[in-house]
Amino acid sequence: MRKRLSNYVLFCLAILILVYSAAVTHPNTVLARKACTSWSMVKNMVFTTSHPHHESSPTLPKGFSIAPGTAAEVPVLMYHYLTPKQYNKEPGNNSMINLEAFEQEMAYLHEQGYYTASLSELEQYVRGQMTLPAKSVVITFDDGYQNNYIYAYPILKSYGFKAAIFVIGSKIEEETQVFDPAKKTYLSKEEIKAAGDVFEFHSHTYDLHYKGFEKCGVAASAGLDSSLIQEDITKMKETVVDSPYFAYPFGEKSKQMIYELQENGYRMAFTVRQGFVKPGDRLMTLNRLTVTSNTDMKTLLNPTLSED
Repeated sequence: MRKRLSNYVLFCLAILILVYSAAVTHPNTVLARKACTSWSMVKNMVFTTSHPHHESSPTLPKGFSIAPGTAAEVPVLMYHYLTPKQYNKEPGNNSMINLEAFEQEMAYLHEQGYYTASLSELEQYVRGQMTLPAKSVVITFDDGYQNNYIYAYPILKSYGFKAAIFVIGSKIEEETQVFDPAKKTYLSKEEIKAAGDVFEFHSHTYDLHYKGFEKCGVAASAGLDSSLIQEDITKMKETVVDSPYFAYPFGEKSKQMIYELQENGYRMAFTVRQGFVKPGDRLMTLNRLTVTSNTDMKTLLNPTLSED
């Protein structure tokens, strides 16, 4: 089987070398980008072939089945920046959500009796090692903005909810900043410590959350630059948070990036791809659900309702 796969890869490689040569000698933008994209696909295939156990799905226990009254799938909600509506200067930006909308969404979850699972519980759930209540949800925030502590923390605490923040290590402040709802500020070490009874903290890279890597003529996440990953992981683990959980900057990932994460002890990572999480899903490429100011939480958590 592996020999057939290797021959297939070599065949694809030969074809793409021809296409790539054509793109170089006839530098049409469309052709060049198609050649680059195809070349990237082949490199991923070669990498996967040489790392056969890379990014595999967990093996569910023998005879596994979803027990009645437990969750068949779990929504992982994704938030970023919270601000009162009067300060929201970018209403079309899905990464910015009105505080009033967030309050209504959390109130809905509480009224409906939702259980907020931790990432450790979610990992065990995906591995088929534990069940979760039928009404379970995971609440996540990306980037580590100070407003997550100022606004989200007291709301979540009042309902007894738990949540996770994927922080950008280099953005963490040594000293707590004076909060101004009209300015973008980040969490301080003091605030992270104070929020520990509600939030768990995980990695969103140390300093690779920017568009600094050119991929086929398009600016992409710096996290895709394999030459930077190892140093970034080391800095994050040694200076900010040593966690087995990760969120990809801009949701962008590569086979090489996933491999480096796994080699350094990461067991579960999240994309921005829309969808629910189920037992047996690939732990390093889990789905999430983007929540905006206009999201109807009932419909988001029960998509079949919109089909009726």
